[in-house]
Amino acid sequence: MSFYTFMVKVFYVLFIIFNGKPHVEGKEHLENIDASILTSTHRSMTDPFFVAFVAAPHEVSFMAKQSLFQNKLLNYLLTKANVFPINREKPSTKTIRHAADELNEHNRHLGIFATGSRYSTEIKSGTAFIQRLSKKNIIPIAIQPPIGFWQFISRKKAKIAIGSPIEYDPSKKYTKEELAEIDALIGQRFDELDKQLDPTYVYQVPTKTEK
Repeated sequence: MSFYTFMVKVFYVLFIIFNGKPHVEGKEHLENIDASILTSTHRSMTDPFFVAFVAAPHEVSFMAKQSLFQNKLLNYLLTKANVFPINREKPSTKTIRHAADELNEHNRHLGIFATGSRYSTEIKSGTAFIQRLSKKNIIPIAIQPPIGFWQFISRKKAKIAIGSPIEYDPSKKYTKEELAEIDALIGQRFDELDKQLDPTYVYQVPTKTEK
């Protein structure tokens, strides 16, 4: 058993104990598929765990902000758990190619938060470009998680909807305009999945001074 698989099992048990079993729709879209780009909404620090849970037993490699890797112990643990750093403001070509390699060479799903952080709902460019390089499908995932510590321990159940794939199209040239269309489609799919889970749901974007 890999370190990643062990940690996913451990955290899944902890989440069940303290928060309960999440409500999941569309799990069939992750069954019997090749490594894919899992692009998710990002509203809570728990989101990576929920993506890992619904993708299991398939492993997921996640991008995370560079600052998390400055601590040597955290750097070691994150690396062992298939997490790699990215400069959110200016992603390097090396990082983007590493992301494609995780899909094609290591046969792991790639976990991407399309908004970049919890402090925005705007879809950032990049996910479609990775699809162009990797030739892999994009699976959109909307998560309506417990927000903050108190919602988590008071067992406010997470709701997760997994959408049908945005398939790689070999007939496309993946021009700048086509890449922008794919990124816009991701945002549209997030909205549709949110409404599917709860038509009244609205994510209140926190400021960076809020905990």
